[in-house]
Amino acid sequence: MEPTIPHRDGDGFGALFSEFTEQARRLVRAEVSLARAELRTEARKASAGAGLLAGGSVVLHLGAITFVAFLVAVLAEALPLWAAALIVAAVLLAVGGAMAWSGRQRMKRVHGPERTIQTLKEDGRWTSRTAHSMKSQMHGHA
Repeated sequence: MEPTIPHRDGDGFGALFSEFTEQARRLVRAEVSLARAELRTEARKASAGAGLLAGGSVVLHLGAITFVAFLVAVLAEALPLWAAALIVAAVLLAVGGAMAWSGRQRMKRVHGPERTIQTLKEDGRWTSRTAHSMKSQMHGHA
């Protein structure tokens, strides 16, 4: 439903313009409020995705630094050293890669304030029509 500007005979252009600017001011406040709410929601999504990416990175580094030598040594008891190192590296890369992929998937779900952009476009069209109507009324009363 579009806001309307009430017009009463005898109010004149000044009163009409004053009412128009007041409604435009309210509309801008509402749009800013909507944009803030949308951005807060999207920031939470981004935060979760970034946390998973960071967590995946930490796990990759800690795992590589702390366990690689130990696991390679344990596996080297039963396998050639090169095979033990290859197995350990593959497992660490798979775990870290899965975490990074999961974080990236969450980051893809972060969007801009789409509803705000849409309503701003609608508000622009309404403002244009209203201004045109006011201009027509002004020229019609002159």
